[in-house]
Amino acid sequence: MAAARKQVLVEATSLTRRYGPVTALDSLDLKIRAGECLAMMGPNGSGKTTAAELVSGLLEPSTGRVEVLGRSIHHEPEAIAARRELAYVPDTARLYDDLTVADHLELVAAAHGVADKDLVERAGELLERLDLTDRAEFFPSQLSRGMRQKTAIACALIRPFSVLVLDEPVVGLDSDSVEVLREVLLECLKADKAVLLMTHSETFASSVATRFLRIEEGRLVGA
Repeated sequence: MAAARKQVLVEATSLTRRYGPVTALDSLDLKIRAGECLAMMGPNGSGKTTAAELVSGLLEPSTGRVEVLGRSIHHEPEAIAARRELAYVPDTARLYDDLTVADHLELVAAAHGVADKDLVERAGELLERLDLTDRAEFFPSQLSRGMRQKTAIACALIRPFSVLVLDEPVVGLDSDSVEVLREVLLECLKADKAVLLMTHSETFASSVATRFLRIEEGRLVGA
């Protein structure tokens, strides 16, 4: 008997975003099941970031719908529960100038209900794994681009999530950090989480993705 297919954790239907006469994303359909990593490949300006922000609920679609675990990520009140299940790593780290690396982890953990007794251990593990321990008390202005990117990754990983969306996560990372990220994503898949990876790096995508889509000028052009 064939094994049952795993639960769909993310589904986008006819997802479209227009800016006046310009269509940044045109009628995107996708499904990602538990334990899958879908890599969306394409050059800069192809619509990957628009898709990532729409799926994550940061942009409102012109038309179409996104559901995370069956709940709309754009329509209240179900959007609250949907967004609770999704962690997002943007292409450029969005950090607070007056918070240290450790402060960022504490803030995100508190916002997502991580118990205080779990925070110290979890934060310590992430800082060590991402080679940020020596930078824990640094502010963003004191960090390299790669260190800021790793801080954003740590912020996503410290909170509970079922879906992880990453937009060009390896840009600015050294080879050791890329390998750590690869290991982390494979662990996510083993734990039946879903990953949506936006990247132009075929080398990295091929090391983690279970499926591929290609996008150009806002439209899917093939797998």
